[in-house]
Amino acid sequence: MRSAGIRRRRGLLCQICLFLILWIALTPFTSLAADWPTTELTAQAGIVMDVDTGAVLFEKNMDARMYPASITKVMTALVVLENCDLDDKVTFSHDAVYNVDTGSSNAQIEEGDVLSVSDCLYALLLKSANEAANALAEHVAGSREAFADMMNQEAAKLGCTGTHFANPSGLFDTNHYTTAHDMALIGAAAMNSKKFLEIEDCTSHKLAATKRVPEGNTVYMEHKMLLRGSPYYDERVIAGKTGYTKDAGNTLITMAKSDGRRLVSVVLADKNPYHYIDTKALLDLGFNQTENQPVKDGIYDKDAIAARLIADTIVSDNCKAADLRVEKKMYVSLPKGSSQDGISYRLQYNLEGSAPADAVARIDYYLDDAVVGKYYIQKEPSISVILRDIPTGTKVAVAATISTFTALMIFGFAVFGGGTLLGIKNIHDDRKLSRRMKEKRAQRLKDMQMTEEEFRELVEKKKQQKSRKKT
Repeated sequence: MRSAGIRRRRGLLCQICLFLILWIALTPFTSLAADWPTTELTAQAGIVMDVDTGAVLFEKNMDARMYPASITKVMTALVVLENCDLDDKVTFSHDAVYNVDTGSSNAQIEEGDVLSVSDCLYALLLKSANEAANALAEHVAGSREAFADMMNQEAAKLGCTGTHFANPSGLFDTNHYTTAHDMALIGAAAMNSKKFLEIEDCTSHKLAATKRVPEGNTVYMEHKMLLRGSPYYDERVIAGKTGYTKDAGNTLITMAKSDGRRLVSVVLADKNPYHYIDTKALLDLGFNQTENQPVKDGIYDKDAIAARLIADTIVSDNCKAADLRVEKKMYVSLPKGSSQDGISYRLQYNLEGSAPADAVARIDYYLDDAVVGKYYIQKEPSISVILRDIPTGTKVAVAATISTFTALMIFGFAVFGGGTLLGIKNIHDDRKLSRRMKEKRAQRLKDMQMTEEEFRELVEKKKQQKSRKKT
């Protein structure tokens, strides 16, 4: 009898285990880690990133240090566009023309030639002309070395952590390197530059007269995914840059747009023509297997965010939820059909130099261990700041937490007819205070030799200790 009972229990246990195995096998997972799409790349490193959410949709060795070759010129163009007018004139020096590798890309520009910044940028981005890169660098900064310093400063502002540029062209230098992730950040910045995209929208451009080509040399786009007659043409691609050196292999950065989504892909240390095949695979993965979903109500809680910012001494105690805003509607990038269950967020306080002036934090959305969206939280001065020092008779009875825009509208109706718009200086002062608080916070963490993650853990522990004492 006893052995029969044991057999029955064993049989029941086996049935339960079988049921659990079948249930697990048949139940669809919504976990990002389980469903995140993948692909095979020939490239040693690669990435595809959503420009608007900042989410990495796929990566292979994205933080590995690699040589970029001529995709460097995307950063060169961004620095030039930031510091020059397109009509400025650039004179080509002997060093600019001849301090390049023999046989490397050029636009047949000679010492003493004078071209506009616009012409130089077309030669730079379409033809990958190295003499144009050198001349633009000298025009902007006085020397290639000084210009490389500007490139590195701009890269740091964009959040690049594994990049160092030694020249504006991408010609090989052991001290000239980047990562796939950093180049994706640079590509995202390029996609936000209207002038950059206007240049890249052209597949050919005729330069002004030069000594070697008095009738004007025509330069042509070299990125084959932008050329309609090419077997690699892709209608989604709107911009990009090729690169090659013996040490770097084939490199390619590509910006694409489809159905309102913007993606940037990068492949490094690839082979020809697989750099195009790999890029198409990355874009197909991004556009076809992932989607952007609006952040669901309740995940972003303004009141909780305001309380957290106050607790972490990022904003002053009188900050209200209504003082906070996010510049655009928030989306998260997920595998198609994925649920937002399990999405959490972390606040980052050490912001990139490219962050908006009034940003006090960045909210990073996570599903499992992957960042699926990044947005800056900005703080507006409240109406109490705007109405400060205004005569009592002109003040409007409104809540002290109305946003700046609303406050200005009300204030305008109240006092515009009287002559002067008062209080604008106070807005400026409030923004300066916000910046000072961010700088002070960053310095405090540095002085404490503590990372932001360690600080958050410490704050959480103190909150838990405080909560236990109350109970």
